[in-house]
Amino acid sequence: MLKNYFRTAWRNLWKNKTSSAINIFGLTIGLTCCLLITLYIQHELSYDNFELKGNRIARVIMEYQFAGSPASTKGNFTSVRVAPVLEQNFQEVESATKMAEYERVVHYEDKLINEKKFMYADSTFFDI
Repeated sequence: MLKNYFRTAWRNLWKNKTSSAINIFGLTIGLTCCLLITLYIQHELSYDNFELKGNRIARVIMEYQFAGSPASTKGNFTSVRVAPVLEQNFQEVESATKMAEYERVVHYEDKLINEKKFMYADSTFFDI
């Protein structure tokens, strides 16, 4: 019985090639988009899951708009003065740390290694 259903479906697909191709293409695009959205959401929700109190950790993201330009830039870069101001003005902030990402050349033994994503952090990093 099941074999008959597959045979009938195959004949209909073969008879209506254009509409079958459009339907299969649309289904493929839809499933691909659904999979990519699911992966993106899973990635976004995975931050700080390794921490016991990960739901209490927040990251400051600022949006910069340059004078005379309609374009703006969003990023995880802020002024170094943001952390102390947050600690002083918001009682919810228990601790704040500053981090910076640079490209640096690291000297290790006899080798010079060009690190594209070298991170600096202040002494309060492990208090978070």
